[in-house]
Amino acid sequence: MLALRNVTYSYPLQIQRERPVLDDISLELPPGKVLCVAGNNGSGKSTLAQLCAGLLLPSSGSLELEGRRITRKSDFLELRRKMGILFQSPEDQLFAESVFKDVSFGPKNLGLKGDSLEKRVRKACEMVGLPLNLYGGKSPFSLSEGEKRRVALAGILAMEPQILILDEPFIGLDFEGRKLLESALEAFMRQGTASIILFTHELAHCWKLATDFAFLSGGKIAAFEKGDINLLRDMDFSSLSMNLPQWAVLARKLSNMGAKINNPESPRDLALALISIKESSGGK
Repeated sequence: MLALRNVTYSYPLQIQRERPVLDDISLELPPGKVLCVAGNNGSGKSTLAQLCAGLLLPSSGSLELEGRRITRKSDFLELRRKMGILFQSPEDQLFAESVFKDVSFGPKNLGLKGDSLEKRVRKACEMVGLPLNLYGGKSPFSLSEGEKRRVALAGILAMEPQILILDEPFIGLDFEGRKLLESALEAFMRQGTASIILFTHELAHCWKLATDFAFLSGGKIAAFEKGDINLLRDMDFSSLSMNLPQWAVLARKLSNMGAKINNPESPRDLALALISIKESSGGK
């Protein structure tokens, strides 16, 4: 399990009287969970993502892995071996002349070769919807934005990380690209007890994936919710400078009126809830 305990972070040249970028952050990520960390631009999401990945060191507080505080260089090396991070821009992680060479780079450095290496690469590419026989010989830089992001993700999945960190993974993608990436992440979660931390300013694309939600505002955790039922009923999103998806706004209204909604993202379930409300009010 990855955990942050009372973590504060200030940039090295930050003026002392300025507010820290992150202030007293405590989070836990148990195995098999998908934590959505949501906040508007400037809330500290990308900095927190880098702290979780061990790319930045806390100014105070601690980062823990499996109950052990991470302090030594060897601890951070172990964390990075178990961690995969997908940055906002896929070009930051792509470098090889072909998709196969790019995805195989990580597992090759782990010592895999021959059939074992090809099997690992093939599995990762299929998981992200980029079959090796169709994409393996292509340059990753010739692909669409969504395909580049999935190649970068395949390179991470080929390392079989225990924890996957995603920084705004859906930004700039069209509907098809978002659905394909969503399917890839669902396939990854079905593989076992891996965990995901997903940083975003848009809740709509993360709702289906997330098991827990943390809301970041002004460098602090403003709220934490397990599941989406409490989220629909209780959260004041305007105070966080965030908006619910349109279907979630409708689901919240129906829920507050007493309707039971199995899946708030389902148009059919929303329609059935609306019908039940009308029937209970005599069609008014």
